[in-house]
Amino acid sequence: MKKSIPDTENLLETVALDLSHDFPLLPLRDALVTPGSSTRVLVGREISQNALQASRAYHDLILLALQPDPDKEAVSPEDLPLVGMLAHVQSVLPLPNGCWRVLLEGVVVVDLVHPEKLDERNYFSSKISLRLYPSVEESLTKLVLAEGVRLFEQYADVQNLSVDIVADVKSKGEAFATYMAMLPFVRISPAQKQKALEQETLDGLGRTINAYLQAALDAERVVEHVRDDVQQKMQQNQKDWFISEQIRMLQNEISDGDTDEVEKLVQKVKEKHFSKAIQEKLDEEFARMRLMQPASPEYAVSRNYIDWFLAIPYGVYTDTDLDLKKVKKNLDSKHFGLDKVKERILEYVAVLKQTKAENKAPIICLVGPPGVGKTTLVRSIAESLGRNFARVTLGGVQDEAEIRGHRRTYIGSMPGRFVQALRHAKCMNPVILLDEIDKMGNDYRGDPASAMLEVLDPELNPEFVDHFMEVGLDFSKVLFIATANSEATIPAPLADRMEVVRLPGYYPHEKLSIAKDYLVPKALKNCGVEDKDSIVFDDDSIKTILREYTREAGVRELERMVETIVRKRVKETLMGKSGKLSLTPKLVEKYLGVPRFLSNRLPQPGHFGVITGLAWTSVGGEILLIETKLLSGRGNLLLTGKLGDVMKESAQIALSLVRERLLRFDIDPAMVRKTDIHIHVPEGAVPKDGPSAGIALTLSLLSAFTRTPVSPDIAFTGEVSLSGDLLPIGGLNEKALAAVDAGVKTLYLPKQNEKDIVELPTTAKKGLKIYTKEHIDDLISILFPKAKKKAVRAKKEKNV
Repeated sequence: MKKSIPDTENLLETVALDLSHDFPLLPLRDALVTPGSSTRVLVGREISQNALQASRAYHDLILLALQPDPDKEAVSPEDLPLVGMLAHVQSVLPLPNGCWRVLLEGVVVVDLVHPEKLDERNYFSSKISLRLYPSVEESLTKLVLAEGVRLFEQYADVQNLSVDIVADVKSKGEAFATYMAMLPFVRISPAQKQKALEQETLDGLGRTINAYLQAALDAERVVEHVRDDVQQKMQQNQKDWFISEQIRMLQNEISDGDTDEVEKLVQKVKEKHFSKAIQEKLDEEFARMRLMQPASPEYAVSRNYIDWFLAIPYGVYTDTDLDLKKVKKNLDSKHFGLDKVKERILEYVAVLKQTKAENKAPIICLVGPPGVGKTTLVRSIAESLGRNFARVTLGGVQDEAEIRGHRRTYIGSMPGRFVQALRHAKCMNPVILLDEIDKMGNDYRGDPASAMLEVLDPELNPEFVDHFMEVGLDFSKVLFIATANSEATIPAPLADRMEVVRLPGYYPHEKLSIAKDYLVPKALKNCGVEDKDSIVFDDDSIKTILREYTREAGVRELERMVETIVRKRVKETLMGKSGKLSLTPKLVEKYLGVPRFLSNRLPQPGHFGVITGLAWTSVGGEILLIETKLLSGRGNLLLTGKLGDVMKESAQIALSLVRERLLRFDIDPAMVRKTDIHIHVPEGAVPKDGPSAGIALTLSLLSAFTRTPVSPDIAFTGEVSLSGDLLPIGGLNEKALAAVDAGVKTLYLPKQNEKDIVELPTTAKKGLKIYTKEHIDDLISILFPKAKKKAVRAKKEKNV
């Protein structure tokens, strides 16, 4: 048999004491303390109070023993059981009646050895030994423990114990600790708990507790069965009505004839014309309220529940304006560009009009970097349709109850965010913005993304059941529009039910128009400048801000810079500096300080081993400089710049491709074994990964080996296979935007990306010379003429 010492937090401290000494002993009448639990007891007998005083000499440790007869005043050592508890005295509070209120925390189960009464000090004492619960067979112990945990879960459900208690019990792991965690919550007498502790083995302890749990469950089933039979036999409706009328009359007498509050609520509910299911639920709640005193906490809970139903705009629908021309005009007046997004919205409105507002199309999800106007676009959609607007922020939401609501058994419970959004919108068919849907999380409290499926799925949302409301609410008429920064981080269950519409960001000419038509007037209004001609932003000054003070896909930072200039000018005006301000690039530096960015972000030409690549990030496109340096060594490949696994694999492939082609430049491939190759991507603190840097890595290595520089205003993006084929990439809009913004003149892409070039804005097509190639050798022949000449000469010699 395997013996195990019960696992308790204070056990090591207890064992460290000298167990050969006698410990003071406190007899208990009607309470039993278990290891790890705390219990308050009332101590009034002199012999017990003396024992408590003596415990101070034993680090506030005291023995506890349950006397079999709780009504017996004078107890002898022979009356006490030989299994007790070593406990820690947490606090002692004297009461006016002479009794003490004592808080005890159980430490460990012990066997009492020779308990006796010390006459000279008038209290009981005993030697102890730690009680070991041997396990007869480990496999049997696990089976008994598993059965106990299963029964406790059922018992907790019947007794409405919180989920935290069940989770704490299941987390104990060790058998004895699990049983001790269960025991305080099982509603049995102290004598029954004492019987469990007196078991000789761990298996016996488990079987005893399991039997108590099973008996409690059986008793509850019997009570429930009897209750059902009684309800069927009685004319419950007449009885409830008779009793409720009596209570109502008594309450009216107590309140000096004031009108019954419950009846006022009943009248308000009737005016809302709820569905049959909701009305039945509220009638049940009214019946409960009539049986409660208004001052009771349960009455306040029921009143709050009914108030939430009254606050919901049930049956209230706003008239949707489905005039396509009006919607288009509204969108164009408030948002520059975004033609594809506007076209998709107009298609949605057209289908909505054709189907008479019964459209069950996928949820639209606007994906784009920060500052491109996703949230304001959704507001404009709501205004265009004539619908109310509500916003549900999902960033950082990890608790499923935030979506489905809290059950009413919890203190401070309330409905989920979607029911609250209906209350805020004051109608049942608003436009609800699901903001930052890609930033949802999950933990032990549930998976909120999966909980949202019932809200967003058009087949399920006509009867969405919030845990707090407990009945179905119709969300089918709500227009949901989501926003996200990155499509990759949207939870998979939600991505399947949404149609992604991408907002790539703004080109420089678009930012210029947005600043003149939207941002400058807005800044003047926010700062209280009534004369719009007193501060004039010309094109050159705005371009200076764009080049030297902002680096973004959207216009959020641009808006901050414009407002900063306006604020500073307002301050100067109030301090006595009057006159009209015509902003120039020189004045921009005066108001905004030293430029934060260089106007040309490309490196100086003439450096071999340096190639301009392009990258996509969740906040827009970015240029990616790749640098290669060759050093004498042993053929090691060193990669720096915080590169991810994909980029590291791309570098390995690039090196293999370059080694295969070195002979074309009269370079011995064996020199690679004598050369250390260092590849670096600047901004080493920023993580970089993705499959679109293969071409740039290959050309950077080849430029370093051949000592042939490549112009920095030529950019490359795309992956390359081991056979040299160029593979397509995504995010071309964002990358082209970054290329134009950085001063790139020429862009090389894989041949399979030709279809994406068509969708690029006209400005990108005019500002960039875009070429597509199928194989890496096509690029090598253009950028490295030596290889081209050698290949032609080899071809002629072969023909001869």
